[in-house]
Amino acid sequence: MSDVAGQETFRGQVAGQKLHVVWHEKPGADLLRSLWASLPGGAICSAFQAPRFVECFFQEMAPAACDTFGVLAAYRTGLQDPLALVPLIRFRKGPVRIASTPDLGVADQNGPVLSEALASEGDETVQAVMSAMIEAIPGADVVDIKKLHVSIGSAHNPFFVHPNASPESSSLFLETDALLAAGVKSGISIYKKARVNLRKLQSEDVQLVEAATPEERVKILEALIVSKEERFKALGRANSMKQDNRENFYRALAAQAGLENPLKVLALRSGHDAIAVVAMLVEDGYATLILISIGAEQWHRFSPGMVALVQSIYWARDNNIRVYGFGTGHQGYKSRFGATEQPTRRLLLPLTVKGHAAITALKAKRSFQETVDRWKHRKTAQTA
Repeated sequence: MSDVAGQETFRGQVAGQKLHVVWHEKPGADLLRSLWASLPGGAICSAFQAPRFVECFFQEMAPAACDTFGVLAAYRTGLQDPLALVPLIRFRKGPVRIASTPDLGVADQNGPVLSEALASEGDETVQAVMSAMIEAIPGADVVDIKKLHVSIGSAHNPFFVHPNASPESSSLFLETDALLAAGVKSGISIYKKARVNLRKLQSEDVQLVEAATPEERVKILEALIVSKEERFKALGRANSMKQDNRENFYRALAAQAGLENPLKVLALRSGHDAIAVVAMLVEDGYATLILISIGAEQWHRFSPGMVALVQSIYWARDNNIRVYGFGTGHQGYKSRFGATEQPTRRLLLPLTVKGHAAITALKAKRSFQETVDRWKHRKTAQTA
């Protein structure tokens, strides 16, 4: 993989070997796929840093929302294959330029892309390479990367343990043992109810289908988009799918051909009508729920959304998925499946004097809000 098209932003030494970092700005699909394919031993990343996801994000969301976007690639001097990649976007909040990973509300896990070769060298070397890559980020005042999980695929997430990473929230997961037990000997009532309701739906000629082609994925996704629009309208809320061109991002991802597409779509279908849809992103033994919707009200008594979600868990179990994630948020229904809670962290790192000032102000604002929240809690407790 030649780095001629990129702009070198760092040159130094890591673990006694010369290293340089190249910024590939606004790369096309061919360059993106070539970068990922050239990682020695293969790429280690979550589905949210898979090349098809990044490609669609750069195509549909980044141009309107960001100042610029691209991929940092770290190379050992003299070698043409990169050790690691970090896809990045840069946007502004007031005068502050912020670098982050492709997210804008559509990524549930963030982190770098490691090569198997680099990961095998151990965490200390990985951390040194990551530090060099962060130092090489061009034109930013602050690095702000949210939703960092402890691992990415089969490796530790180096951003999760970065000295500037702090506790943020948590996510819910079904790990291997829980997946194998789901609906078998779990004793959890939601699986029993879903089984009963699936039988009732099947008696109404409803079938469970998995989209097998790009055309099928797009068709089912369109039904999901319509049902979400109707749902948000009924609730009197703004449709989050309309933000930052998210709908077209998902359409572009669904339309991607080939086995490398991380998007998997399941639907409960009555004839040509989708009455519930679940979409997951799948990569390296991990499946993450990203979208769920239900259709016409006449089916609501069968809880089709819950049935489809349970079927997606069974799909993960039957396809040798090691971990099933419920995505961001702690909606009540997610606690009913026997999931384990895992912490997430946020990397907030200043790169310039302006960045230091911005983070100091943000932390002061956050501390003030926490003080106000504690005071309100005490007042509520005293009057209860």
